[in-house]
Amino acid sequence: MGLTVNAKNLSDENSYDCGYITFMQFRLQLAETYNKEFGELYKKWCMSNITENECKRMNKISNEDLDILLDHSDCDGKFIPKECKKIYEVIKDFKMDMQGHNYGIMKPYNMLEQWKGIFKHCYKNRVNLYFS
Repeated sequence: MGLTVNAKNLSDENSYDCGYITFMQFRLQLAETYNKEFGELYKKWCMSNITENECKRMNKISNEDLDILLDHSDCDGKFIPKECKKIYEVIKDFKMDMQGHNYGIMKPYNMLEQWKGIFKHCYKNRVNLYFS
């Protein structure tokens, strides 16, 4: 059981179909790639409670467009093309070395590059990205 994302004309190989824990690890690493301090606060926020001051600091250094992905449900919902473009624009120049794979295909890929491709596909083709 895990997260499956799909969009019109997005192949299984170019999509994401893997575990919730892997997706959480991806988001934790993505937050740290964005900003080390933010990543540490985001991890603490995900794993337990943070103080009011930590929450204020996290909100101050966060990125609204990246938050669309970081705060999204990991089991259902959708992103519209406009949201996909916002997320893509934030992450397009990020570099991250995290390997992933899709159930069934088991071909390894770079998680960040996979997600860049997913978001780019959706905004370029004006299709929704669905989480299930």
